[in-house]
Amino acid sequence: MAGAFEGFRVDSDGVRELLLSAGFASAVHEVAEQVAATARGAARRVTSGESLPVEVFDDPGRDRVGTTVAVPHPAGMGMEARYGLLKRSAEAAGLEVAGLEDGGAS
Repeated sequence: MAGAFEGFRVDSDGVRELLLSAGFASAVHEVAEQVAATARGAARRVTSGESLPVEVFDDPGRDRVGTTVAVPHPAGMGMEARYGLLKRSAEAAGLEVAGLEDGGAS
């Protein structure tokens, strides 16, 4: 590919350093908290009447920081299938969501 990317070289060590940095971890965690807050704000309830739990936890990989937003309740999968609770919350935070149905990673 010629043009704007001619002579461009990715600094792999620099990218690795960024993906493992505390600042990047903090930014990712902050967005995850926004997603969780939006999901909690939807006020979905389980059959017992309690609020559907939404949790945020660090989930780093070997080569990068990571944070997961999860619904640790048996009703979580159904809520996601029916309402798209986490997907819509992530999109509201400006994230692009790709799932298994369209070939992306979830």
